[in-house]
Amino acid sequence: MRKPISSMAFLPLSLMALAMMTVGCKTTESNYRQAYETAVAKNRDSSGVDSTIYAKIRNSARTSDLVVTGDTMPMRTEYIGYTEDGGASRETIGRYNVVVGQFKQVFNARQMRARLQSSGYDSAFIIHTREPLYYVCTQACATPEEAEKAFVRVKDDKSIVLRDPLPFILRPAHLAR
Repeated sequence: MRKPISSMAFLPLSLMALAMMTVGCKTTESNYRQAYETAVAKNRDSSGVDSTIYAKIRNSARTSDLVVTGDTMPMRTEYIGYTEDGGASRETIGRYNVVVGQFKQVFNARQMRARLQSSGYDSAFIIHTREPLYYVCTQACATPEEAEKAFVRVKDDKSIVLRDPLPFILRPAHLAR
C-alpha cells in the first residue's frame, strides 16, 4: 500500500516546476529578429527575388511607358478582376485606367474610393489583381489622350496623397491585345 504524499513534500516539487517554466522559455526581441531573418532568407531565391507565388504574380505584370504628346506616364499591364461593390465591371473598365491607390485590404480601398467620390471623382472604382492587390482608380479612359488628361489632373490635385509608384496607368491584360 502506498503512502499519500504529504503537502509539505509536494510544495517544493511544485515550486521547482513553476521556476523551470518561467525561466526556460523567455521570448526576446533578438529571438524574434533571428526568426524573421531566417524566414526572409528562406523566401529568397539565388537572384534575391522573393520566391513566393505573390512575387511571381507581381513579376508577371509588364511595366512600360505610355507616351502621349511628349508626356511619359508609367503603365502596367496586368490581369484584373472586378471587386464586389467596387464600381467597375467588364463593360465600364477602360483600356487605360488611372491608379491612385493600391492596398492589400479591400476595406482600405473602399475608404479611399469614398473619399475620392466626395472630392469630385464620381467615377472612382476598385479593381483587383491576382495577388490580390486592390487598385483604386479615378477614371477609366478609352484613349491615351484621355488617360493623359486624367493622369495630369491627379498629379496636380493636392488633396490626393500619392506614394511611389503612384499614380500609374493600368492597362487590363484582356484589353492589351
